[in-house]
Amino acid sequence: MRYVIAGNSVATVAAIEAIRKRDDKGEIVVISPEPRTAYCRPLITYHLAGQVSSDRLSYKQESFYEARGVRVLYNKALEGLEPEKGRVVLTGGEKLEYDRLLLAIGATPFIPPIEGVKGPGVHPFTSIDHMEAVEAHLKDWKEVVVVGAGMIGMKTAEALHMRGVKVTIVELLEKILPIVLDDASSAWAQEALEKAGVDYVLGDSVVAVERDGRGDVKGVTLKSGAFIPCQGVIVAVGVRPNVAPLEGSGIDINKGVLVDDRMETNLENVFAAGDVVEAYDLILGAKRPIQLWPLAYRQGLIAGANMAGGKKRYVGGFPINSVGFFDFKVASAGLSTVEPGVEESFEVKVFEDKERGIYRKVVVGNNRLMGFIILNDICRAGVYSGLIWSRMDVSLFKDALVEDMSMPEACRLSAHGLEPWSFESMRDFRRMGWSLFPRSYRKHFTAMPSRIEEVCAFESEVCTI
Repeated sequence: MRYVIAGNSVATVAAIEAIRKRDDKGEIVVISPEPRTAYCRPLITYHLAGQVSSDRLSYKQESFYEARGVRVLYNKALEGLEPEKGRVVLTGGEKLEYDRLLLAIGATPFIPPIEGVKGPGVHPFTSIDHMEAVEAHLKDWKEVVVVGAGMIGMKTAEALHMRGVKVTIVELLEKILPIVLDDASSAWAQEALEKAGVDYVLGDSVVAVERDGRGDVKGVTLKSGAFIPCQGVIVAVGVRPNVAPLEGSGIDINKGVLVDDRMETNLENVFAAGDVVEAYDLILGAKRPIQLWPLAYRQGLIAGANMAGGKKRYVGGFPINSVGFFDFKVASAGLSTVEPGVEESFEVKVFEDKERGIYRKVVVGNNRLMGFIILNDICRAGVYSGLIWSRMDVSLFKDALVEDMSMPEACRLSAHGLEPWSFESMRDFRRMGWSLFPRSYRKHFTAMPSRIEEVCAFESEVCTI
């Protein structure tokens, strides 16, 4: 049996581990488009900022592959798929046959149609290669424009600021972190930027990268007509599933590769996982790309298990983010941007204390938690996430979810005639934790619900409470 895995990031690592638990003899071949082992992409901004050394970027060392008998083809990328012949086409036209194939080819940065965007001095920021290219320019860059105020844009802006570069952020929409924050919490983020001395422009877009006679960047022109001088531009407006190599293969693609709950595509013996796929969103009840590191790992683990004869099922996921920049911390998940009083189908509860720097917001629909935002004091993120995962009925304590009382106090209620939870013993903490988890996950539960990110989405049975 030959297992071929296209891509070499976290979903690939998970798939290798899952395959080897069930098949210690089958051949595993990894197609790696980069000349390095799997590494932690979320850490590259920390490395640029000087906070993380290069040796900490690697997610797995070469010994990981060697110990599991994995052959890695470095500097090779998937260029095409011939499912009727059971083979893939690699860089340079080389062809490789497979018995089982996993597509873990990730996503590619979206580059908007900006005049002059192609050329030196303009970079996306999603890989080590991008990071090294930017780092090589730092001695010459005094001013940089970051296009996009999302997660990648904000972390890159912070890293450049820490390296002594003057940064201006340009965002098409009217707020910072527009995909995850509502108007009120985004205003807090703006204050953090102002306090740090970082400029930003909202509700405007870059239409041209201006260059001098040598082709070097000298600034950008905005749709409003404003000109911002700079020597470099970071394009951070999001990523798209990397489906181009799969065109003409017959595989079902919408925005990403469509998979079932086994992470299998419509093509026989072809699976997919990670940022390239559209998988089930627990909150929306539909398939869509959710490009998150923990979900990519879970999908890779399930795909690898099923490729080797297992019967694992992916129960879905939802967007959850945690980021900190310029001494501003935010955790959010699900339908976090729903504004109070705008949509009748949702109840929005908000607690805000400017003096203490605390903002909490939950979005409730059908008496279930559908989303949240927490600023600065983010210790409740795990419990809120657990409530979303479990689909627990929160009607008895929804008004207390954002209040200053502790979560144990909020849950100290008699539900359905059960004995109230006193939280005076570890037993009561475990009872609370069990109520937050699908039934088949309870064996993973230890003392507190903080392990939600580690244990969810491996089995199928969902608890109804």
